[in-house]
Amino acid sequence: MVSFFSHIDIFLLIMVRLLAFFIIVPVLSGLNVPMTGKIGLAFAAACLVYSSGRAADVWYAGTAAGYVAAALKEFLAGFAMGYAVYLVFSLILFAGQLMDFQIGFSMASAFDPMTQTQVPIVGNLLYLAVCALLVQTGGLNAFLGAVFYSFDALPPGQAVVLGNADLARRVLEVVGAFMVIAVRISLPVVGALFILDVAMGLLVKAVPQMNVFVVGMPVKVLAGLLLLTALTPVVRTIYDYVFGESVRALTAVLRGLSP
Repeated sequence: MVSFFSHIDIFLLIMVRLLAFFIIVPVLSGLNVPMTGKIGLAFAAACLVYSSGRAADVWYAGTAAGYVAAALKEFLAGFAMGYAVYLVFSLILFAGQLMDFQIGFSMASAFDPMTQTQVPIVGNLLYLAVCALLVQTGGLNAFLGAVFYSFDALPPGQAVVLGNADLARRVLEVVGAFMVIAVRISLPVVGALFILDVAMGLLVKAVPQMNVFVVGMPVKVLAGLLLLTALTPVVRTIYDYVFGESVRALTAVLRGLSP
């Protein structure tokens, strides 16, 4: 116990990084998880990291200002790693929004109590399914393990955040991949409905008396629901793909934070 309190500065830096990660990472970032729960989880995880001896070395100036700067670095490092994971998982919402636009659900949205924001209907459905798979398959534990072992590659106080061109480049690569992955996920539904639009256009040319607005919208909604039903067995494949991309994004950000 004496040794613990004599190195309380190390413990607090560890806890700051973990807490910042828990604030933004999927599942734990929702408002349904109270801040006291996140602090308690960060405290428990920090105890494990500290007792493992993985963060024995701390680099900061031996002043109050130096310690505050080190704590700020740790917060930004944990938040950057968590944000990389959150950004990749949030592409599900963007892919769902593309599907909603093509189906005709773009004018409707659902209120997400976890984030207190309006989200697309299909995107929210897919996001909740992916988050459920994240918990069920132990993916969340894998992310916690990644942060646990991040103290081997990046000891407390060594993160380079401000003025880090390599980190900015890696984050931009993650953002660029965001758009590509979202389009890949939504392409089957969007492409099929685009073909349906072309077919309806040709049908209107062949039968001018047909009201495309009366017939076309119900047909598109029905086709969209059927496509989403057919997409259900592929949700696990989507999750595996998104999870792999999130691990790569987390690794890339961790490498960018290293000096």
